[in-house]
Amino acid sequence: MTTVTEADLKELKDLINNRFSDLDRKISDLDHKINDLDHKTDGIDKKLDLHIARTDEQLKAINNTISLLDKKTDQRFDDLNRQMNQRFDDSNRRIDDNSSRLNTFSIGFLGIVGVLVTGLLGILGKVVFFPNP
Repeated sequence: MTTVTEADLKELKDLINNRFSDLDRKISDLDHKINDLDHKTDGIDKKLDLHIARTDEQLKAINNTISLLDKKTDQRFDDLNRQMNQRFDDSNRRIDDNSSRLNTFSIGFLGIVGVLVTGLLGILGKVVFFPNP
């Protein structure tokens, strides 16, 4: 029936070789594209690392600022507390001073009233118990 000749076999071999060479060329093109993508992703990774480092530095700076503000706030509250305690102590001293003045005034007033009442009772007792003839 049909016989396969050397020319047909050579033609088939050339066709297969051409296909394999086309496939090899396409594979090498894909390898070049993959390498290009790897280089691009490496660049993107470097940029991301840089942005991450900057963000970390900014977060550290923000944390430091927050801790400084916290310390300043605590110090202000402590100063305010000290001032309030000082004012309360001063007010208590004034009240104590006024109380001692009032006590001195009361003792003096009651002493004078006591002497007057004693004198009046003495006069009243003399008139009642020792009437004039």
